[in-house]
Amino acid sequence: MGDAISSPTLNPHPKSLLFPSRLWVSSPFFPPTNPWRCLGRTDMGCNHQAISTSPSPQAQPWLCPPQTLGVGGKGNAFHQENETLSAPWGPMAAPNPTAHLPSEASCPICLEYFRDPVSIHCGHNFCRDCITRCWEWCTGDFCCPQCKETAAERILCPNRELARMLEIARRLSLQAAHRDAAGQEGCRKHREPLSIYCKDDEAFICLICRESRLHRAHVMLPVQDAVQEYKEQIQSHLQALKEGRDKLLGFREVELRRNWEYLEKTSTERQKVLGVFEGLRLFLEEQEHHLLAQLENTERDVEKTQEENVTILTKEISHLDTIIQEVEEKCQQPASKFLQDIRSTLSRLGKENFQQPTLLLPDLERNLSHFREKNNALEEILKNFKEILMFELPEKMSVTLDPSTAHPQLSVSVDGSSVRWEDAQRDAANEEFGTDPFVLGHQGITSGRCCWEVEVTPKGSWAVGVAKESLKRREENGASPEVELWSMGFCEGQFWALSSFERMTLSQIQVPKRVRVTLDYERGQVAFFDADKRALIFIFPSASFKGESIHPWFLVWGEGSQITLCP
Repeated sequence: MGDAISSPTLNPHPKSLLFPSRLWVSSPFFPPTNPWRCLGRTDMGCNHQAISTSPSPQAQPWLCPPQTLGVGGKGNAFHQENETLSAPWGPMAAPNPTAHLPSEASCPICLEYFRDPVSIHCGHNFCRDCITRCWEWCTGDFCCPQCKETAAERILCPNRELARMLEIARRLSLQAAHRDAAGQEGCRKHREPLSIYCKDDEAFICLICRESRLHRAHVMLPVQDAVQEYKEQIQSHLQALKEGRDKLLGFREVELRRNWEYLEKTSTERQKVLGVFEGLRLFLEEQEHHLLAQLENTERDVEKTQEENVTILTKEISHLDTIIQEVEEKCQQPASKFLQDIRSTLSRLGKENFQQPTLLLPDLERNLSHFREKNNALEEILKNFKEILMFELPEKMSVTLDPSTAHPQLSVSVDGSSVRWEDAQRDAANEEFGTDPFVLGHQGITSGRCCWEVEVTPKGSWAVGVAKESLKRREENGASPEVELWSMGFCEGQFWALSSFERMTLSQIQVPKRVRVTLDYERGQVAFFDADKRALIFIFPSASFKGESIHPWFLVWGEGSQITLCP
């Protein structure tokens, strides 16, 4: 028995690369449609009956693939049907007892005759290779493709009895085919055996018909030779189909393994990111605890010094209060008593010295000053760190210029990668474009973080930034009450930060050769960097986009001015 003429059509499921063992109809090992539905099968259990069809009158039994899914049930795999079979060669032909064999000897997965049949946990039978490929990517319990019964372990028991019966089935099918061919009717016209095959008419003829005018000029072969010739052609096509299937199977396996490798790499990178930020978080927490501990020590020193000084001062004040009270009382005494021992009183008062406590304020001031320096350095480090993240993390996007938005005095390259100023005005009817010689990018941005880079010339004036889509025709309909533009540029030897309503001077900035524009849509951040130095030039921290599409914006003005988008 030959292999099936055609292989099941591949119909990949979008998720079949991740879960191949569960998507039966997506696998080349399974038919593209439900075979049970096609054959009218309603019972998927153990006691189902095979549905057989009568072979076509022109079909050769050894070339026809099995078309039903009768095998695989528990018990006898080759039970006979008690129904009358239709006659394959007309009303006079006897029923063929082997008509059920192709269906009963077929694997439910590949629909071909069993090859190395094995039984699984539920008792159903399959080709060893078919069920092995079916379970290759199974991550949970092993499920029977026919009855869906599951098992925790994979059980493959060789079914030698089925293999022997399969060999007998093949022989019986071949013998039946020979009997059918031998018992067919002869030529209806000449009553001679139909031993010749006319290739032109695709018909069986006898030796007498061969000499008639109708077939004389046709190409004819003995039936067996024609069978052999066409069988070789079909086998050639079949081999090509099998090779194509094997290539697709190999390609699928390579893709699956490659995708799993990518998933593993992605998981590894995710763990790296989590590890980096966790390490950074722990480091910052450790530094935070260290600095806070130092501040707490300083606070305790201040409190201790304050307590000691207050105690000393309290005692000194109490002592002075006592002396003051005694002196005031003595001053109230009569002269005779007041002048008694006046010298000793004055001597004692002269010896009373105010004991001022030692102040530690200079030390505390130095400690606090030291902490202020640390905080300033920490703020600067965090600022630089944020700028580095703002520069490195956004996804770089490809930007092309939209010539339809270009001012008439701007020339946009054919590929949309550069724009330059032209002195000669190309279109006098330019009222709708206004006075600003700008051009927008094709790409609209409505979410996420992204960036792009441009090269600028030292000649003329230029500016780069982002603008709302509504800016395209703002000049045509009058000024907008909302901010629609956020940009930074160089004009007449000075850097400026420009929005729709304000213009801020930027000082102490060297003219960059490349400028990177970064946009964080959700946070409303627009930042400009010197791309070569990775240094922040200016940032709009709280732009309001209000859900509108944002486009890259470019302005050039003056002789020699040009902006080129970096790839």
